[in-house]
Amino acid sequence: MKPMRVPFVDLKAQLQTIREEVMEAIREVVESTRFALGPQVEELERRFAAFIGTQYAVGVGSGFDALKLSLQALGIGPGDEVIVPVNTFIATAFAVSALGARPVFVDAQEDSFNIDPEKIEDALT
Repeated sequence: MKPMRVPFVDLKAQLQTIREEVMEAIREVVESTRFALGPQVEELERRFAAFIGTQYAVGVGSGFDALKLSLQALGIGPGDEVIVPVNTFIATAFAVSALGARPVFVDAQEDSFNIDPEKIEDALT
């Protein structure tokens, strides 16, 4: 099977289309010295919640934080097992183990690179 090639995003080209807007937003944050939280984060949370059709959204500092908070919201903790794809960033497993749960790695499908659902049941203890 020939490996799938996914091109990198050309961030410079993308920036050129929105440069003035981005630079103005950066300037506002720097001048206000509100680097964490602040009105820009509140607006992002409000707009994102509206976009996904929910009442609330919470901005976090990293993917690890997002995964950990999501698992906490589900009540995941000591003694639980969480299915984790083998082809993931280490923060996925760290978020599980940070809550005292055990990451259970499951192999991916060759054609999609998603977790192979046929292998989940055998991975559980």
